[in-house]
Amino acid sequence: MRFTVFFLTFFMFFFVSADIVRVYFLYDPLTDRYTFTNQCQDFRSCKPLYKTKGEVKHKAGYKINPGKENQFDSIIRRASAKHGVDFFLIKSVIKAESLFDTKAVSSAGAKGLMQLMPDTAAEVGVKNVFDAEQNIMGGTKYLKKLLKKFKGNAKSAVAGYNAGPAAVVYYEGVPPFDETMNYVDKIHGFYKTYTGKELW
Repeated sequence: MRFTVFFLTFFMFFFVSADIVRVYFLYDPLTDRYTFTNQCQDFRSCKPLYKTKGEVKHKAGYKINPGKENQFDSIIRRASAKHGVDFFLIKSVIKAESLFDTKAVSSAGAKGLMQLMPDTAAEVGVKNVFDAEQNIMGGTKYLKKLLKKFKGNAKSAVAGYNAGPAAVVYYEGVPPFDETMNYVDKIHGFYKTYTGKELW
C-alpha cells in the first residue's frame, strides 16, 4: 500500500514537473486560441505553460492592519463598478497578492497591490505599477478579462490570475501546481471571511 502511494505521488510529481518544463503554448489573440507543444524554437512566439510568480517581498517591518486593509476600499469600489467585478473578489485578490502593500515586489518581477507582471501591466495600460489606483484598475481589468474568458467561473479566473490562462485551458480547470492550488484556496478563504459566503 505504501509503495502504491509513493509511486502515485512520484508519478504525479514527475507528470506536473514534466509539464512545467516541456509544455509551451502559442497564443493567437485574433481567435483567442492556444496551441500547445513540447517544442519551442523561438521564445518570442511561444512561452512556457507555467511560470511561478515568485515569492513576494516586503520592506523590513511591513505589517498589515485593519486600517491598511481598508484604505483602498474607495478605489476598489470604483474598479468594481467600472469593470463589473465583485468588490470582495478584488479585495481578496489584493490581500492574497500583496497584503495591501503598494510597494510589494515578487522575485519573478510582479509588482504592486495586485502583483502585475510587466507584460500584464502593459496589456491593461498600467504605466506606474506602484500607483495604487492604476494597479487596482489594471488588475481588475485583467481579472474581468479572465472572468469573461472562463464564462464567469471565478475559480478558473482566479487560477488564471496566478498561473496564466493558458495553464487553465490546458488542464481544463485549476492546474495541479502547488502555488496555484494554494492561491485558489487562499482567495476562497479571504472571500468567505469578508462576506460569510462561498465564492464557488
